Amino acid sequence: MEEISDRPTPKRGDPMNMAISFEKRDGCARIASLEVDGNQFKLPLMIDFLNRNQYEPLIGKMDFGIAPYSLKIFDEKRYEVLKSRDENFIIATGLKVLPPRRLVEALIELRSKSYVKALYTPALATPQNLPLLIYLGVDIVDNILPIIEAYKGVYMLSDASFQIESLKELPCSCPVCSKYTAQDLKSMEYEERSRLIATHNTTMLETQLKLIREQIKDENLRNFIEFRSKISPELTVMLRIADENISFFQRFNAVFKRSMVLPTTSESFSRPEIATFFERALKAYRPEGKTLLLLPCTARKPYSNSRTHRILRSCIGGLKGAREIIISSPLVVPREFELTYPAMNYDTPVTGYWSSEEISFVAERLANFISKGEFEKIIAHVEGGYRRVVEKASSIAGFDVVFTAEEDILSPESIKKLRKELEESNLEKFDLFYSIFQHMVRYQYGIELELENYRIRGKYPDLELFSGKTRLMRIDMRYGMLDIDIPFARMLLERDVYTVRIADFEPKGTIFAAGVLEADENIRPNDVVVFYNDSLFGVGIASMCGSEMVEAEKGYAIVVRKKSKFED
Repeated sequence: MEEISDRPTPKRGDPMNMAISFEKRDGCARIASLEVDGNQFKLPLMIDFLNRNQYEPLIGKMDFGIAPYSLKIFDEKRYEVLKSRDENFIIATGLKVLPPRRLVEALIELRSKSYVKALYTPALATPQNLPLLIYLGVDIVDNILPIIEAYKGVYMLSDASFQIESLKELPCSCPVCSKYTAQDLKSMEYEERSRLIATHNTTMLETQLKLIREQIKDENLRNFIEFRSKISPELTVMLRIADENISFFQRFNAVFKRSMVLPTTSESFSRPEIATFFERALKAYRPEGKTLLLLPCTARKPYSNSRTHRILRSCIGGLKGAREIIISSPLVVPREFELTYPAMNYDTPVTGYWSSEEISFVAERLANFISKGEFEKIIAHVEGGYRRVVEKASSIAGFDVVFTAEEDILSPESIKKLRKELEESNLEKFDLFYSIFQHMVRYQYGIELELENYRIRGKYPDLELFSGKTRLMRIDMRYGMLDIDIPFARMLLERDVYTVRIADFEPKGTIFAAGVLEADENIRPNDVVVFYNDSLFGVGIASMCGSEMVEAEKGYAIVVRKKSKFED
């Protein structure tokens, strides 16, 4: 290190008046307003070097360091001396040279440095990889690579790239492509042609960015990522490597969403929503009966409202006394969780074919759920691939199964066999609706719900739970979660679970991050939380993670739903 020890320490970024105001998060991706010295920028942001003056207030004060971040992989000591020391942004140059695994690991490491600071990765983004970069937590990109590629004659689209010489027509209607033909561009001088292609490539990148913002708003980015990653083996590899670090993404990912989960690829099996569901549901599952019934999933959600399950229930007395688990792919859902996200809002392609990977994945999780109970009899009313899943689970966990379905689970013979097995079983009646509330409370808050005097009101699935005449909570089918009332909020406050301490003020419609003093680190976006100070408490919907609420200085932290004075 002697040869570089006398070099001047890189600057920390020129002083600037900067603030980030959060608006919406979807996993690591977020929409926010970035204010720098009175100039407003929207995150995620593309810095356009074809129009540099517009972004000079931002990049003119950044410290890019003397050495690229990629140097850290080969010589960490030198990198520590020569790296960017910007105090306002996380800036990592030279990432383009890293292989997929190193790149994903670098982005996770960089994002872990701060939940709040904007992460800028110069000369890395293309229209093809931009969705995945944003998903991995990048806030700011630029059009340097699209410009460089333009001068190599590369014409970019959102899902493909072409050498301009190979094109007979331009598959785009941007301002450049609307004005010129492929032949026009080929016949131009090199400099003019390159400039026009660079403009087109930049438009493609900017269009992608706008689309990504809409996906974030709809909390649909993961579905979009799984679809887009298939255009490139490298992107698929990066997504798979990212999912190896699933716990990192679960820190940011909402447990409950309004968007539908669309598990259409093998990568769907390891997405954060699926991993979180199995972790929480398995921990919260408390089957107390002696008889378990295994059923296939249905297209309609919740399953109980499907034609198939309604027919089965009506034919065999509502299945009272039997615990049930519904088998799907990639989900396995005990009946008690069928109103919980994502079980209440997913759609998977049904072809009748189950791959060996699907069977193994689902069977292992089915075996885990079954192992939580002390069942004397397990009845499987399934056929086809569902039966192969049960057989595999049986071999994993070592339990016996009685199969009751013939070719059609709704045939008179199948229903007759099922009814006979249930009649000969040890059935202990229980209140399914109350059990659903108990399980959802464990799933959502990790605590026990034990009420002696309770009432269930409403039409399934829009149920409400009362203690005496006091309503405690209701099932919110928009998010697949519990919406709680003030009396239950008081219970959570006493246990210090999912609570946020705010400054001494009375919130109106929104609590901003600046007013948050402490927050439970378990809180994720969309969670129903309890906020409080010395004089009041209330219920709200979190807009960001608990740790983010404390670190951030601006932005929406909680949307207030209801509040109460402590003396009330």
